[in-house]
Amino acid sequence: MVEKIVSLTHGKDLDGIASAAIVLRYARKKSLPYEVYFSEPSLLIETFQKITAFESEIAELIISDIGLNKGLLTKVINVLNTVKGKYSVKIRWFDHHLWDSRIKEKISEIVDELVVNERFCAAELIQRHILPEDAIAAKLAFLARDADFWIFSNEISKKLSKIISYREVALKDLIVILSKGEYWNEVLEKAYSRALEREKELLDKGLKSLETYKVKKFNVALVKGKIPAGEIAEILAKKGYDIIVVVSPEGKVSLRRGSKKVNLVPIAEKLNGGGHPFAAGGSLNYHRLDKLLAKYFGIFRKKEIILKVIEEVLT
Repeated sequence: MVEKIVSLTHGKDLDGIASAAIVLRYARKKSLPYEVYFSEPSLLIETFQKITAFESEIAELIISDIGLNKGLLTKVINVLNTVKGKYSVKIRWFDHHLWDSRIKEKISEIVDELVVNERFCAAELIQRHILPEDAIAAKLAFLARDADFWIFSNEISKKLSKIISYREVALKDLIVILSKGEYWNEVLEKAYSRALEREKELLDKGLKSLETYKVKKFNVALVKGKIPAGEIAEILAKKGYDIIVVVSPEGKVSLRRGSKKVNLVPIAEKLNGGGHPFAAGGSLNYHRLDKLLAKYFGIFRKKEIILKVIEEVLT
C-alpha cells in the first residue's frame, strides 16, 4: 500500500491554504500522494476521526495554522496517540497562535516536531522547515504573511483572501493552482469579481442585523449571518466599536478587535476556540434546532453566552 502525505490545515484564510499548497509541493518532491483536510480548533477531534476512518498508509501528517486550547487537550492527546499507533506516522505541527506552555509540553511529547512561533505565519514556518530552498514555497509564505498580519502590501494576497472568504473557488482546486506557482489567472479574476459582488450584498445585510452592547467600558458590535468578519470589522472599528462579533447560522463565532486594549484570545478560548489578540474565533456549539432557527428564521440563540464571556474576561 502506497504511503501518502496528509495536510491538516485551517481552511478559512490564505495562511492555511498557502500552508497546504506548500505541503503539496513537498509531497510532489517526495513523489508521494497527497491529501488535504480542513479544520479548526473546535473541530479537530472530528477531523482526526475522518483521517483515521480510512484504511490507508500515512507517511506524514502535517498540521498547519491550527491552535489548541486547554479544553481539547486530553481528547487531542488520545487521538494523536491513536493515529501514531495505527500508522506509525510522522506528525509535524506548525502554528503561530498563542499556546499555553503546558499544552506545548504535552503535545511535544507525542508529535515528532512542534513549531509554535507567533512572529511568523504558519506558511512561513512550514516553508522554512520543509522547503527552505523552494522559491515558489517562499512566495506563498510571503503572500500568506501579507494577508494574515493584515499588511496587504501585495494586491494578490488581498484578492486571494477575498476569494477564500467567499468560497468562490473550491479550496482544493486553489491549493493545486497555488502549488504550481500560479498566483493569479483568468479563473481567479472572475472569482474575485463574484466575491466583490457578494461582499457588498452581505455587508449591507450584515449591517442591518447589527446589535450594539455596552460591556463594562467596551462597545461591542454583534452581527449575525454568513459574513466575513474582517471586512465588516474594518467598517465597525471605524465607528468606534472595541469588539466586533460575527455569529454564523452554524453557531461559529468570529471575533475582531477595534481597540488595541482588547486581547481576544482568552475570550475565544472560553468559546472553545482560539486565535490571535486581534482576530480569533470560537463556537456556540449549535445543535440542529439552533441551526434551523438561525438559517430559516433569523433567530440566533445563545448570544448571551458571548456577552457573558466578554464580561468575565475584560477588566
